[in-house]
Amino acid sequence: MRAIAIDKLGELGSPHELPDPQPGPDDVLVRVTVAGVNPIDWKNRDGHYGGAQPPFPFVLGQDFAGTVERAGANVRRLREGQRVFGIARAHGAYAEKTLAPTLVQEQPVAPIPEGLSDEQAAALPTPALTALASIEWLGVAKGGTVLIAGVAGAVGGFAAQIAKSRGARVIGTIKGGDANEVRALGVDEVIDATAEDPFAQVKRAHPDGIDAVLDLVSDAEAVKKNADVLVAGGRLVTTIHVADEAWFTARGLRAYNIVMNRTPQSSPDGLETVARLVLDGTLTVRIAQVAPLADAPQVLEAVKAGKVRGKALLRV
Repeated sequence: MRAIAIDKLGELGSPHELPDPQPGPDDVLVRVTVAGVNPIDWKNRDGHYGGAQPPFPFVLGQDFAGTVERAGANVRRLREGQRVFGIARAHGAYAEKTLAPTLVQEQPVAPIPEGLSDEQAAALPTPALTALASIEWLGVAKGGTVLIAGVAGAVGGFAAQIAKSRGARVIGTIKGGDANEVRALGVDEVIDATAEDPFAQVKRAHPDGIDAVLDLVSDAEAVKKNADVLVAGGRLVTTIHVADEAWFTARGLRAYNIVMNRTPQSSPDGLETVARLVLDGTLTVRIAQVAPLADAPQVLEAVKAGKVRGKALLRV
């Protein structure tokens, strides 16, 4: 099978011819039609998280949509010929075929419902589940106010739409770009972080504080500035693991370095939930580009450089 893989950490990735993966009794072998491109893909490629090195050649990517080609002997929930989507964290998704375990929380897989395209499905797993898990933990509800730092990205855009559907007031920061594009997602207040310190802008507009923050962009020092805009007892989630949770606790706030694949939303139920949110019109999937599989290295570099607004996909 064709795949985009690396032979050592730090490579950009290149076409490889690899054997078809063999499913175990609890796995499904999926013929991939579309793969989603996420920041975690280049971070894994570059060894950003440290720890043990993966086996090489290492197939890049993790989010996929496709069709079950073969189901393991113990699999009952999925069947051959069924359209499915999910996360293939161990095997990788930038490939003609991937393995999806059916009993591993970190790698959920679920049927694609009628009415959802493969492109929409492949765009959902990592960013939409991260957004859903974050909004759930923040307790965003009607009448509350939530700040989403980095709202123009895939996670931020999904989070804004979910928060708005729950009746919250949404503030979003962007770095230049088209403010109307994020307003179309339900963002009530758009703050250009390149014009002035965004925390100062939020503080000025909301002197009594806001209820919750989803920070997708700040480093370890900048994330602490959120303490100045939160009300007492306010909550903060960061997806890039930079919050000193004890530091926030000492100031009467709650902070959480979310790891999506350890949340309840990392599950078939979570996938089915975000799919329903697309079908009922709550979520709009913003597809920025659909490129051929061979272009994966260049597309991934563009995502790393922050040049892609919305979702980049690879057609396999």
